[in-house]
Amino acid sequence: MSTATAAGGAVPRSRLRGMTWLVWRQHRTTAWIALGLLVVLVGALVWLKFAGHAYLDDHGLRAGCEGDDTCGEADWQALAFFRARYGETLYEIGWLTQYLPWVVGLFVAGPMVARELESGTYKLAWSQSASPLRWLAAKLAIPAVAVLAGFSLLSAVYTWTWQSFPADVLMVQQWQYAFDMIGPVPVAHALLAIALGTLVGLLVMRTIVAMGVTVALTALVIWALDVFRPYVISPVMTFYPGRPNPPDSAWVVERGGIGPGVGRIKSLWCDMDISDRQCLAKNGATDWYAELHPRSHLWPMQWAETGILVGVAVVLAAAAVWLLRHRSQAPAATSHSRKAAA
Repeated sequence: MSTATAAGGAVPRSRLRGMTWLVWRQHRTTAWIALGLLVVLVGALVWLKFAGHAYLDDHGLRAGCEGDDTCGEADWQALAFFRARYGETLYEIGWLTQYLPWVVGLFVAGPMVARELESGTYKLAWSQSASPLRWLAAKLAIPAVAVLAGFSLLSAVYTWTWQSFPADVLMVQQWQYAFDMIGPVPVAHALLAIALGTLVGLLVMRTIVAMGVTVALTALVIWALDVFRPYVISPVMTFYPGRPNPPDSAWVVERGGIGPGVGRIKSLWCDMDISDRQCLAKNGATDWYAELHPRSHLWPMQWAETGILVGVAVVLAAAAVWLLRHRSQAPAATSHSRKAAA
């Protein structure tokens, strides 16, 4: 065997080539940090599930103490400790699961897309064998696959842990408060964030400005989701003989009085010294009502919102592709017209 052959056989061959290898090379530090954070969060969630349930079993608190006169002072103290140690940690990880997808959009808009356009390094790739669309696909292929896989795992493990604790022992973990943290919704948020960041980066072409615009648009999207989420599927209208008192497991969208002459009176309030019927009559209403989502609406709402967000992400991605094609063709058309004039 020759020295050249031996030396050649010792050289490791990377499976990543071309633009994909270049993207990995540029952002590998960020990728390793993200992977480390994912491992820490998933490990913490697994620990929370088993350590939290062991604590509940050791102290006999699986049914909680809310409204239970049989719970003594020691039980209340143990429950308070459980909520402070395990419940707060679960909520903090859920908060990260909720908002980290939008940080991805910020990264895509700035360092991944706008910086390339601002510095002009994209011209080298376009002048070689890579077309503009292939350049964009290579820039986003690794991040998109990694982000979707990572958030799918994180959301699945968080949902698995969250569902295992009874609502009586973790009251703040009612499903309406954890909606953005569980199920397929965080994954859909990540997909939308990637599409939004890509379009903003292509439009603005300035790193800092693109990140600022993405932050503003992300805040707008989060606000819109909070406002319109209760209506992705129709809430249930329920009537009550007295002031509405829905179960804790229900997501109450609206409550108040209703009557043929006055319509809905939201958040109807009267002094406690008059009866419920007198309160209705005083305001021209005839019934008490509450519009709510029972717990059975959780997964239909999750999948409805996921479908809407994926649809919006597809539209934004199509807009980004059109914009890239338009911009890549414009210089060629200008150069051709100049040559014809000469």
